[in-house]
Amino acid sequence: MDDPNDPDAVPVTAIADEADAFSLLQALYGGLTANPPWEAFLRALAVAADAPFATLLVATGHSGIASQVTPGADPTRSAEYQQLFTADPFVDLPEGQAVIFSDFVRHVPPRFREWLDKTGSGQIMGVDLHAPSGASVRLRITRDMSWPDFGERELALMARLVPHLRIALDLHARLTSTQAERQIFSSAMEGLAVASFILARDGRILRRNAVADRMLGDATALAERNGRLEPRLNAAAATLDRLLRNPPAAGEEQRLEIAVPQGQALRGVARALPTDAYGDGASLALFLADPARVEGPDPESLRDRFQLTPAEAGLAVQLAQGASLVDAARTLDIAHNTARAHLRAIFAKTGTHRQGQLVHLLRTSAGGLAV
Repeated sequence: MDDPNDPDAVPVTAIADEADAFSLLQALYGGLTANPPWEAFLRALAVAADAPFATLLVATGHSGIASQVTPGADPTRSAEYQQLFTADPFVDLPEGQAVIFSDFVRHVPPRFREWLDKTGSGQIMGVDLHAPSGASVRLRITRDMSWPDFGERELALMARLVPHLRIALDLHARLTSTQAERQIFSSAMEGLAVASFILARDGRILRRNAVADRMLGDATALAERNGRLEPRLNAAAATLDRLLRNPPAAGEEQRLEIAVPQGQALRGVARALPTDAYGDGASLALFLADPARVEGPDPESLRDRFQLTPAEAGLAVQLAQGASLVDAARTLDIAHNTARAHLRAIFAKTGTHRQGQLVHLLRTSAGGLAV
């Protein structure tokens, strides 16, 4: 037992609170990538606060709930709360301040009181945080009225968590937006029939999209062996090896062709990755298109739809098939400056401003890709 006369003695309850806080922070930051997020944290928080349930709720104004996580709760009761959401009087708490329901609410609507009694959650402690998006993030801990009242210990625990909750919520929002952008970009790449590979310095494939999977499945130009990307032809293997050993400078890209045993070479670009972009040794981003798999638009249909001249339509078809402007000019046997003039005219007639945007429009207008 602690000696109350010893000024250096640390109370047992303080030691327990330190252990609780440490485990809670582990669960909080560890739950950033979980789906749904923070179930383990909410379970641990309920235990630390000596309560049956902890809830994390994201509300958009007073009209709706974007998400609600209450580990261990009856899903029916959670659904009932969503119907009673607008009747909840325990809202608009002082931002970032832990508050007890009975200290804050003066009038409880009868139907909400009935729901509290039915769910055994008459005691509530909470904190509200305002996200940059404008959403309200509400953390709630609930007990039955037969349990002891929430007190200073639980309020102090919540207050201690608030700064970490802000950080974790901000990180989660950034991760979510990054994942959403990545899905959008990935869908766009697949729509353009572009295979994307993220490669380690030794050629190991760290990431790849669905188009890359199909390209490897064909095994006509590229294969995967022991997790590494391997071109079929020696010349192409030497090209890839050279890029891995000497990637382009930061912010620059290098065009390349991967020769195939038969047909047109794969065309693409390689970009170096920042050394701190990945924690797994990623070195090179490789984007490849197979001209043989692109079903380009019909020149006549492009002329009719966009009022292009025959020369402009011919160039548009070449670009839609993945050719660079230089390669297209060479194929059409025209000067590069002539090709640039045609491209400016095509931009004006199609309402596009960049070559990538134009190619996407042309391929979409052709009714999709043959993949």
